[in-house]
Amino acid sequence: MSTEEELRAMAAQLAQLAATLPDGAPERALCLQGEAQALSLLSGRLWRGGDLAGAEAALDRALALAPSRARRIRRALLLPAVPDSRAAILDARTALRDRLIALAGEQGPAIDAAEIGWTLFLLAYHAELDNRDLYRLFHLIAAQADPALPWTAPLVRAPRRGGRPRIGILSWHFVPHTIAHLFGGLLEALDGTRFEITILGFEGRTAALEDLDLAGKRVLALPAALPEARRQIAALELDLLLYLDLGMDFLTLFLAQARLARTQAVTWGHPDSTGLDSIDVFLSPDCMEPENGASQYCERLVRLPGLLAVYPRPAPPSPGKSRAALGLPDQGFLYLCPQTPYKFHPDFDTALIRILRGVEGSHLILTAGWEQAAMRRVAGRLLAQAPDLAPRLHILGPLPRADFLTLFQHAGLVLDPFHYSGGNTSLEAFACGSPILTWPGASMRARHTAGFYRLMEIKELIARDHDHYIEQAIHLGTTPNRLEELRGEILKRNAVLFNNHDSIPAFEDFIMDCL
Repeated sequence: MSTEEELRAMAAQLAQLAATLPDGAPERALCLQGEAQALSLLSGRLWRGGDLAGAEAALDRALALAPSRARRIRRALLLPAVPDSRAAILDARTALRDRLIALAGEQGPAIDAAEIGWTLFLLAYHAELDNRDLYRLFHLIAAQADPALPWTAPLVRAPRRGGRPRIGILSWHFVPHTIAHLFGGLLEALDGTRFEITILGFEGRTAALEDLDLAGKRVLALPAALPEARRQIAALELDLLLYLDLGMDFLTLFLAQARLARTQAVTWGHPDSTGLDSIDVFLSPDCMEPENGASQYCERLVRLPGLLAVYPRPAPPSPGKSRAALGLPDQGFLYLCPQTPYKFHPDFDTALIRILRGVEGSHLILTAGWEQAAMRRVAGRLLAQAPDLAPRLHILGPLPRADFLTLFQHAGLVLDPFHYSGGNTSLEAFACGSPILTWPGASMRARHTAGFYRLMEIKELIARDHDHYIEQAIHLGTTPNRLEELRGEILKRNAVLFNNHDSIPAFEDFIMDCL
């Protein structure tokens, strides 16, 4: 993958070459198209680093060089990856709605929706309960631009062919990714003799399936092309098509506009309603859903026992690396928040600042992975409010999984972000016995960690509100003996989180109900 510097250089070189060629020359047109493509890729790079203004400017330049319906749609979808404040989020959502409404009436030649190359997945991080209208506007615009998207496979209207129930389970993320970690065990656990199961990945993106025991199940690597992928899925004549996640990648989101199976469902890989009429059911762990959870989905909510994720217990390294070897400070209490930059809602800033100021000599450890630039913007937002905390804020780069798990052994307390809880990361922490402080918000995506605690029957680390969260974090940061007791309690009770098949009978009953 090209770096930001390489893309800038490529665009500049093509611009220089185009300037030497006469207007109307085919070679000049090719140079301008190439420059526009480089700028489009650069826009994505800048956006991922949290530079929204730079991303917009690069895409605007690409549009000026090579106008394109797909690029206009993508330009409308750009949102700040690291918003400055709650007010900035609300302003961005209002502006997004205005841009989408303006696009909804646009006429023009049809395109392949895959050219848009973008989704609205960031809406789920905004702490706004209802994103459905914005999603629906986006789906409408995509379908207007690519009328093939809402296609219905012939099997849907035909009598069902006999035989075992035919199930397809689809994701773009059967690679080293949270989705593969969360749901690999589910793929193994389903009964391949009772059901005809096809696991649907994509060409070049099925590496995570190679280590699974998938006896009796078929793996089909789809092409990354919407028409052919639709055709191959429809040919399976599925009774149920389950998307493990929808919203994070554009290809599966656009596939999901089509009716490719008699029943189509999604689960909590990306924990938000899809806004798609073509998705019938949202399968969710009951332990995570609020009482009014059904009102937050356009899909029919089906609550399942357990987690649906049959999650294998990670093995913490023993012994792990020292604090110094991991780049951690030698002294002081360590608060750890090992989440993606997008989960750091501005509402969380005040809590982090008050916690650090409440425990003298404490440190906050952030794990940026490959998203260093975006996490630096999160840190910059925090330090703009509390510059005195700069020596106590630490950002770690990419870590091997063994080193990542070792962080939990050194951390005194893991802090779960407001509004969007840890999922895979919380399970990894609990495998190490690490206490996580959490506040369960109003939506399922803010209640993953609280749901894990419900299964373990542990209440002390679930805060009542934001102030209680801060009080608890400060209290636990100054009472190491109590933290050790909680660590022991988690280790004693965490077996319910791992290799747990409680969801499987209920899920298989759901499959039979779909027939």
